[in-house]
Amino acid sequence: MCGLDTGRDISQVASILADPTRSRVCVALMDGCAWTAGELAKHTETSPQAMSSCLQHLEDAGVISRIRQGRHQYVRLADERMAEIIEFLGNAVSPAPSSPVGYRQVRADQRLRYARSCYNHMAGRLGVEIAQSMLDMRLVDLEDNSMRLTPKGSQWFEDTGITLTDAGRSPRIVACLDWTERRFHIGGKAGSALLTYCLERHLITKASPKRALRITHDGEQWFADKLLIQVIDPIRKS
Repeated sequence: MCGLDTGRDISQVASILADPTRSRVCVALMDGCAWTAGELAKHTETSPQAMSSCLQHLEDAGVISRIRQGRHQYVRLADERMAEIIEFLGNAVSPAPSSPVGYRQVRADQRLRYARSCYNHMAGRLGVEIAQSMLDMRLVDLEDNSMRLTPKGSQWFEDTGITLTDAGRSPRIVACLDWTERRFHIGGKAGSALLTYCLERHLITKASPKRALRITHDGEQWFADKLLIQVIDPIRKS
């Protein structure tokens, strides 16, 4: 699942994430974006001094990397493998998000459960439905929790206009266990390319709360035509 290398990787990251603030920082960075230290301090309700120490620990452990842009410095998760480890730990420690109370929390919870970003690919019920449809259409194979893109699948990506590059360290496609659905969604280059394609063509849009995704009317038609998925947005349809 998700291409984890060794148990040692998990134990090292787990020890770092035992600190609640570091854990919250990593969960925030799962949106795939770069954050400033100030933004993370505000998000986690932590002092700038404490956040500086927190980020140093995470950087020393190889969990995050820093990016300098002009006078500003940003941090993000080191790579997709680190995001996979954090997702794995989320599956291990949490059976599901706690039941929300209040109208806004209920809507936010519904949104995240249905469609959200998981670092650089789609997760939630939509992500799982995409994976299942690709299995049914024989675009991918799943064996021993390992996913493989079939020749038919490679042709589907090409015909659809979704480019899969061989650059970078991440695998071409991986089966990533979804922490709310407890079934696999698609990660790796294929998952990343699919999310990018859908965002660029306004088939899905980023929504609130952070990491949530909203499916547009064009997206509903696209998923029906290309993947035979009947998309029902839980908020817009309610």
